[in-house]
Amino acid sequence: MAKIYVDCEDKAGKEIYDKIIQTSLEDLILGKSLIEVRMICREKEPFFIIGVLPKSTSKPIKVRDVVSVEESKTENGRIITKLKIEDETYAPQLFNKINIIDQPSRFEIITDTPIDMDEVIHDAKEDFILKVLDFMNRVFPEGMRIRKTFYGKSMVMLASEKPFTEEWIKKALELKEDLEKNN
Repeated sequence: MAKIYVDCEDKAGKEIYDKIIQTSLEDLILGKSLIEVRMICREKEPFFIIGVLPKSTSKPIKVRDVVSVEESKTENGRIITKLKIEDETYAPQLFNKINIIDQPSRFEIITDTPIDMDEVIHDAKEDFILKVLDFMNRVFPEGMRIRKTFYGKSMVMLASEKPFTEEWIKKALELKEDLEKNN
């Protein structure tokens, strides 16, 4: 589970946000994917900042990770390729990118789509970023509708019900820098 730090002026609020963060991490199955989560709560101003430092995400999945070329031939000016599925995990993502002419068996596909073995068919990083953003949005109080996110090695989101001040943005950027330099 990620290390969780909540900086809140109200002791009861600190305990509540700590529990909300833990519950949200569990709900989204994110706890083991993050090294650290920090939250700054300033209810009186009001602004909230959440920063997360993720563990490195998996590499993008390419066509070569899912299939191998069994045969390739030209018919009526088209290149017809027979593919063998090596890993079914990301086969649906591949199927969305190619035209399947025939599927003689569970592990064989015939297509007339040009095959680039280095084409990325799934990038877990994109899904991961969406999950982290969902996590952050779940933790913030509902009234905090104005939000700004800073990306890099870490992700930091600032939220308020009022337009941001330079001081708040500076505090968010300092948190981002601190997360990135300490880990």
